Amino acid sequence: MKALRKFSGLLLATALLVSGCGGAKAPATEPAPAAKEPVKAEEKFLTLYTSFGADLYNPIVEAFEKESGIKVDVVFGGTGEMLARLDAEKAAPMADVMLGGGAESYEAYRALFEPYTVKEDAQVPEALKAEDRLWYGFNSLPMVIMYNKDLVRESDLPKGWIDLQAPQWNGKLAMSDANKSGTSFVQVITMLTLFGREDGKGWAAVEGVVKNAKVLGSSSLPPKGVAEGEYALALTHENAAWKYAKAGSPVGWLYPAEGTATIPDSAAVVKGAKHPNNARLFMDFLFSKSTQEMASKQLGLRASRSDVAPPEGLQPADQIKLIKLDVAWVSADRTKILDTWKDILTK
Repeated sequence: MKALRKFSGLLLATALLVSGCGGAKAPATEPAPAAKEPVKAEEKFLTLYTSFGADLYNPIVEAFEKESGIKVDVVFGGTGEMLARLDAEKAAPMADVMLGGGAESYEAYRALFEPYTVKEDAQVPEALKAEDRLWYGFNSLPMVIMYNKDLVRESDLPKGWIDLQAPQWNGKLAMSDANKSGTSFVQVITMLTLFGREDGKGWAAVEGVVKNAKVLGSSSLPPKGVAEGEYALALTHENAAWKYAKAGSPVGWLYPAEGTATIPDSAAVVKGAKHPNNARLFMDFLFSKSTQEMASKQLGLRASRSDVAPPEGLQPADQIKLIKLDVAWVSADRTKILDTWKDILTK
């Protein structure tokens, strides 16, 4: 596999899954029909644009190459970077598939993708796929509070978002910058949704948390800081905490008692792809039971298929209080939300 690097399971049916970029919610449309004949490979080549890190995309790509005989070139970058690149190339697309980034990102850039109904569509819950099958959620990442077991006693653990405002966590909490991190952006809109986005109470909650936090430039830094003992607590997503725990770090995590939200890392066929049949084969592969089981068991990702169990050590989704996020509001007010966030950081 040649990697071109750029700088840079089941959910509750009512859970709305967002991250990254803003955009208007698309009108309801009929799902794209499944192919009547089996999809056949073309030239043995596929270009994948992804915001997944190499630790996630390498096992997936290697398994696909072995199974299909199709060579995959990977272009890696942030979700925004990949979408901007696709937009610039739309007259002559270089990519065949995009993997990674939230469902709302795909909704915001619908013109760059085309619907395709994967072979095992029935196993993917409706909440994890576009009505017209423009995109599918590959996995989900609930937001959690991660903690260092050597620095925080079980009896002192915060129970949720409001507890993070307590003076005892001043300077001991880390989170990422919502201007740069889709993970942090979801955390912000989760607090606004929980505590009131119209009456100021939601922003008061965000500000209370930020006052205690070290706001870092990358979503990878808060969990790393907790694992290394630099911080007692971090706001992060479940998979980051799971990976550090599996590697032997003295960490744990909890799901905020008031409720939490989740990001679906999505995938879609690029409109006008040079290798559309190979792209469809890759989509079928992503949502096959074997790939989803690998993602769960090997990568620690909550699979989107309803018949695949969550990774060992993760709480079943129906035992987590997942909240619904208003994608239309997030799309319309994204700039306003980030402007207010910036104001809080400069206070």
